[in-house]
Amino acid sequence: MAATARLGAHLRAILREARWVAGDPLLASVLRLGAAIIVAAGPWLVSVTALAIISVTMTPVMGFAAVEDLRLTVVYAFCIAPLAAGPIGAIAAHRVSAALEAGRPATVAELFLSAAALSSAVAQVIAILACLLLGIEPVGVAIGFVFLTGTAALLWTSFAVLAALRAFGFLIAAFTGGMALSVACALVAASRGPTTEILIWCLAAGLSFCVALSIRHVQRLCPSSYATLRTTSLDLLAQLRAHAVLCAGVLFAICGVWIDKWVFWFGPDGVRSAAGYLHASGYDSVMFLAHLSVIPSYAALLIFHHGDLVAAIDRFHAALEDRTTYALLQERLQDLVRTAWSGVFTIVVVQSAVTVGLVLMSPLLERSLDFSFDQFLMLRIGFIGCLFHAVMFLCCALLLVANRTAHFALIQGAFLVLNLGLSIGLSLVLGISAYAFFCSALIAGAVAFYAAYRALSDYDYHLFLGENDSLYSK
Repeated sequence: MAATARLGAHLRAILREARWVAGDPLLASVLRLGAAIIVAAGPWLVSVTALAIISVTMTPVMGFAAVEDLRLTVVYAFCIAPLAAGPIGAIAAHRVSAALEAGRPATVAELFLSAAALSSAVAQVIAILACLLLGIEPVGVAIGFVFLTGTAALLWTSFAVLAALRAFGFLIAAFTGGMALSVACALVAASRGPTTEILIWCLAAGLSFCVALSIRHVQRLCPSSYATLRTTSLDLLAQLRAHAVLCAGVLFAICGVWIDKWVFWFGPDGVRSAAGYLHASGYDSVMFLAHLSVIPSYAALLIFHHGDLVAAIDRFHAALEDRTTYALLQERLQDLVRTAWSGVFTIVVVQSAVTVGLVLMSPLLERSLDFSFDQFLMLRIGFIGCLFHAVMFLCCALLLVANRTAHFALIQGAFLVLNLGLSIGLSLVLGISAYAFFCSALIAGAVAFYAAYRALSDYDYHLFLGENDSLYSK
């Protein structure tokens, strides 16, 4: 017991020193950027990094087919998990922010637990249906897949709530700890005759560890006895119904990114793995790499939103509370519009430079990753298509700032339908290509830009009348 106490005291001392170091202004900016990247694509980074290490070390031992089943299990899990965790996590994060502003921190832990349990349950139901539809076997792989999907949904929800709590430093620590545990478990398993099932549980162990740390951290920040857990859970369900349009928009946004992959998986060019997973590895690997290229945009948007954009919105609302003149109110509105578009323009310029650099580097990537010539062409189109998709994402974020949730849902739904239709149509003519995603993102991005421009220009009208929920509540 004395040794344990000394170890605990030593760890707390290290933590205090780490917090002191993290308080440095320069390092704090780096931490915010790192946390923003983790919030934007943390679960994917966990899976990609862990899979890369495991694939390199395990393929000579287990063979290509077994490692491919492991890879596809993770891909399917992180495909299904956001379908549930995306809408639920968005509403939960909104309710957490509202609870903190209202001075009710005790309900935060209850909200987190309710949202995490609901998203995990829904994700696991979808995973079970996928197992039955595809005939995934053996049973050990199917069970591991369902559990990994539920754990991934918990992870997405955890990151959304922690971002609402501004626990950025903890996000980095929990993310690193979970990834390290996954890799460590896999390396230990390598010395004891690894199987696909064991490696799936190794990955799930790392994600579960990250989730457990998140639950403990939220409870520490916002202590709760969970006495009103049932009431909080029912309130969360009521909020999901009340914000059904926003939830639908988030769901459309997630499906829109995946729908072209699903078309090729279930099309004539789809291949079935040994465990029963459908995939199109030539297209999937290229587009996953292309989607990773826009992580800087998502991270920059998070930093911009919590910084300059929120400050501009607060200045506008402060002018309202001060009962200022109409001229000064319009001045604050123009300041908000300038701040919003200046930030978006800066992000787009940086992302464009990143995309141009990656397009120019694509021959090197082709040789390094052993891509075929068709994959090389798809990669270049995919990089550009993801740039336009990032523009659409940024403009849709501005729509949500103006509370234009219906327009947000319509644009995301239109992108989903466009990507679906063009993927089917162009696959009949060109076969597998990235042109469907490219064209869909280009069209939807242009529409989203126009809608965002109109919405921000009329921000005061939407605040008072057009999107004033209190005027239209039942």
